[in-house]
Amino acid sequence: MKSILVSSFLFLFAISFATAQDKPSPEAEAFFKKAMSAINPRHVAWVIKTAKTANEKNMTEADVKTEAISWAVLGNLNSGDIEALCFLVMMQASKSAQEDLKSIMAGVKSINEQKKQQRELLAKMQRQQSMTSVQLDSFKLSRSKTIAIQKKQNPDAVKLVRSGEIRKQPTKVELDNMKEQLKKDIDSMSEMGEMESLRLQMVMDRMSKMMSTLSNLLKKISDTANQIIQNLK
Repeated sequence: MKSILVSSFLFLFAISFATAQDKPSPEAEAFFKKAMSAINPRHVAWVIKTAKTANEKNMTEADVKTEAISWAVLGNLNSGDIEALCFLVMMQASKSAQEDLKSIMAGVKSINEQKKQQRELLAKMQRQQSMTSVQLDSFKLSRSKTIAIQKKQNPDAVKLVRSGEIRKQPTKVELDNMKEQLKKDIDSMSEMGEMESLRLQMVMDRMSKMMSTLSNLLKKISDTANQIIQNLK
């Protein structure tokens, strides 16, 4: 129950975070768009490549600056240009992180919805000694959706194919086996939910740090932004 509450809290917090705090300021977006369309293509390629590495290795601002200094040596760039390159890399990285956040949120939502449906189905099965054809279909659909989520596939794409043949009622042993399978599926979804919640927390923390870093970097380069773009052409 505790894990469910934590997962639900993180999910609701992430929605609030995603709608309110995970986007750079309009000024930051404007400079990024202007710079990336005007600077030398080799700088653009370096920014994109370094941003990808920054996300993969969870690089800090200091790490990115070290990379920018190494790159700047090849182009005889000054300190303001280096700060600008850091800004562009962090902006590019933040866009990828935003997509990661949306993807994880969608995954957590699917897991929570699946657990809810599994619990409801299990409760019905435990209250009665037999199953209707509809409940048998629900069990099959629940199993298929669980497998889809475990494989990182879209559970909404899973469709139930109803069998045209007449099915006999499952025996008590078969019913008990179905119940046990449902319990295992619920446990599996709970474990996945906890793992995705941790990933969600990590991405939100990284996004928060990125927004702070971008704000600070923009302040440093704002007065000479146009000259910096000229230097990087």
